[in-house]
Order: sequence, then structure tokens, then C-alpha cells
Amino acid sequence: MRQSASSRVLRVPACLVLAAWLGHAPAIAQNRGVSAQAATDAAAAQVPRQAPATDVVRQDDVVPAIPQPAPVAPSLHAPLLRGVLFKVVPPVPASVPAESLAGDVAPSPVPTPAASYLLGTIHFGTPEEQGIDYAALERLLGETETFVNEADLDAPWQPAYDGYRWLPVEQPLSAMVGAAEFERARALLPTVRAQDLERMKPWAVLALLEARGESGGDATMDARLQRMAAAAGKRLMHLETLEQQLQALDCVPAQEHAPVLVDRLRASWVLRVESAQAMAYYRARMLEPWLADIDRMEGLGEQARSVEQRARRCLLEDRNARWLGQLQSLFQDGPSFVAVGAVHLVGPDGLLAALRRDGYRVEAMPL
Repeated sequence: MRQSASSRVLRVPACLVLAAWLGHAPAIAQNRGVSAQAATDAAAAQVPRQAPATDVVRQDDVVPAIPQPAPVAPSLHAPLLRGVLFKVVPPVPASVPAESLAGDVAPSPVPTPAASYLLGTIHFGTPEEQGIDYAALERLLGETETFVNEADLDAPWQPAYDGYRWLPVEQPLSAMVGAAEFERARALLPTVRAQDLERMKPWAVLALLEARGESGGDATMDARLQRMAAAAGKRLMHLETLEQQLQALDCVPAQEHAPVLVDRLRASWVLRVESAQAMAYYRARMLEPWLADIDRMEGLGEQARSVEQRARRCLLEDRNARWLGQLQSLFQDGPSFVAVGAVHLVGPDGLLAALRRDGYRVEAMPL
């Protein structure tokens, strides 16, 4: 049975790009575990593909090492759309009733609203792994006036932000999770200095682990798109500040979040598989099945699940609710290109469903 929106754990945080601001770990290829292509083949065998009815998935294409995700029930709030790029058209404004017009003045024709684009991003991996055609995105960006993303990736770091990511000196991570788990974290993140790892809050360590140890930087999809928009002279808008993003990431006290990190470290293979699955679902443009896989909360005990439910509400539902009004104003003002984390788009509390409920036309586009 599909869980309610508030009971889902966010395995790959929508704002994982903030790991770049940790400033410690470059890409760590050896942490990738299961290859993204292997996971893609497995995921493609689990979910219906856009192919003729006679197209049969061969048994050899299934990778046994990747757990099978739970079946995806048909969505009640909207039809399942396969894609990461969507065209969004605002509802047509109501015309003025004829009887309210003075004399013989004919009503002005209601203009057709301009289309905008909404792209779901993934915060790690290469363009080849993501299967992203940046030239196609650049062409679509050229049709719009405004580029919108979660937060300004060029915003300077302020010393006041350190409290969101660092533990107090007298409360090191090893004391919070235990010596054995701390050593597992060191082994999984070999380029992070031990003294820095000791200071990281559990959410920050989880962010790096879920991103295969990649700290992002200018190579992330989010950074590429912001640079592309700036180079094209587009108006740049952001849905929140860097501090607001950090507040969402740090909404659960570190001591309470520690059991989640402990469970993840004790079954670190789950993280490697899930990172590969996340990339596979993204590459295959299957966001609803990705969300269904997230719902399984593989590898977490009851205490950790309860904590992650709280963290998820801060990271997804609460932020989606804050963003929706801003997005609708932008879509109504003129054509925009919006790029936010892909998991923000789907589910009953996702941006696509919310836009549809308010009369917006949403269409999946090939990419």
C-alpha cells in the first residue's frame, strides 16, 4: 500500500547540491558501488517502457543485486507522466461578461498564456549518466525570459551559516554515532579529513553519502544550468535563500538525526544501491517509480523512519508549499524555465499535482 506523503523518507535530498558548500570532498569515483548503467537496465526491466506492445524485456537484462522496487499503483491525483521536463501552461484568464461592457465596445480577445518549462534535476552524476542533452535545454531556455532555481549557487557563504552544518567542538560526530560507525563513515568518505568529519552534522554526512561522495561544485547539473542562464542574459530568480535551504536541511536536531546516519552506516550497501537506482530512474525518466522506491525506506529501523519523516516534511512538503505561489506568479508573468530537484515534482504533494489542481496544463516533454 502506498504510504502517505508525510511518511516518505527522502533518500536523495532535493537540495543535495548544498553538499558543495561543505567544501571538503571532491568527486569520489570509488564510492559509486553499483554502476548507473547496471541500475538503469534493472529499473527499465521493472517499469513499463515507452515501446511497442511486442517489446519484451529479456531476463538477462535484470541485475539480481538491485532490489526490485514495489509496484507503482495508478495515481489518483494525476496520470503518471514519464519525464523530467514538463511544459506548463497557466489557465486562461476569465473573459469579461458581455453585459458588463459599456455600449457597443467589443470584448478584447483573451491572450493565450505563454508556456513555461519545469525541469526536475538530480544533484549528482555526469551528463552522460543523467542522459541530459544540455544543447536541447539551452534551446528551450532561449524561449523564456526568466531562469528560476532553488537557491543562488553563487551566493557567498556567511560565517553565521556554519551552525547549520557543524557540530559543537565538544559534541563530535564519533561520540554521537559511535566509534565503529564513525570509522565506517571515514572509509566511505576517504577524502574528507577526519577532523572535518567529526564536525559534520548527520545531515551533512548523509548528503555526501547519498551523492556517492560527490561534493558537487561547478560540475553539478544545477550549477551548469545557472551558468547557462546567466550567459544567455536571462533574469535569474531563486525560490529561497541559501539560509532557508540550510534551515530545511538542519530542521531535525543533530542528536535526533544521528540514528538515521547510524542505520545507513551499518547497511552502507543500501546507500550504494539506492544512489545507483536514483540515477537509473532519473536516466529512464521515471520519477513516480523512483518515489515509490523511496517509500520503501530500505535499511531504516522504526526510530530512524520517524526521524526521516520529519526531515522529509521540511525538505519536500513544506518547501513545495512555499514555492507554489511564487512559481504560479512567475508562470503567469511570462515564460520561465524552472529547475528544481526532481523529487519535488511528483506525488500528491508534488509541484506537478499542485499546478494541475490549480488549473495549469502540464505536459511531459521528451528530453
